[in-house]
Amino acid sequence: MANIIAVTGKGGTGKTVLAALFIRHLKNHEPGPVLALDADPDANLATVLGIPVEKTVGDLREEAAKAVKDLPAGMSKSHYIEAGLHEIVVESEKVDLITMGRSEGPGCYCYVNNLLRQFSDKLQSAYRWIVFDNEAGLEHLSRRTAARIDRLVVVVNENPLSIECAARIDNLTADLKHGSAGSCWWPTT
Repeated sequence: MANIIAVTGKGGTGKTVLAALFIRHLKNHEPGPVLALDADPDANLATVLGIPVEKTVGDLREEAAKAVKDLPAGMSKSHYIEAGLHEIVVESEKVDLITMGRSEGPGCYCYVNNLLRQFSDKLQSAYRWIVFDNEAGLEHLSRRTAARIDRLVVVVNENPLSIECAARIDNLTADLKHGSAGSCWWPTT
């Protein structure tokens, strides 16, 4: 089972750079492949890693919305999207990348976020490490983009708003751990 690291915090604090540094370290110094998940709609992780991305989960969502009426007989929307998720995994030496892409815009991403979580859960056995570069704020935690996290890294700077955001993340993870988390696991250290 994969070791999962999720990077979160206030916007502009260096989350993506830190996630990329974790990925680079794991690639160069740890056994096994790394799955990098850019769960930020702003999608900068590919650029920082130097991995070209042609299609994102957001692109797939738009494509599925247009194709839903023309799906082949017997193919559900979820099967269509799952097949598309396999196609958007960008493979490189020891690091594979999935990019969320696109801002929320019109329509809800809850369905695609749920499929992405299920897809990444299925992929866990194929990877030694999974690193999530999350969007700023708290919503991705309550959406549970990852069902299980081994290490949650909250990135802050000296700005009081950044520190307040980290405190809210801490409170939310405590609530998820002890309240409505269900199968969600959060580290205690």
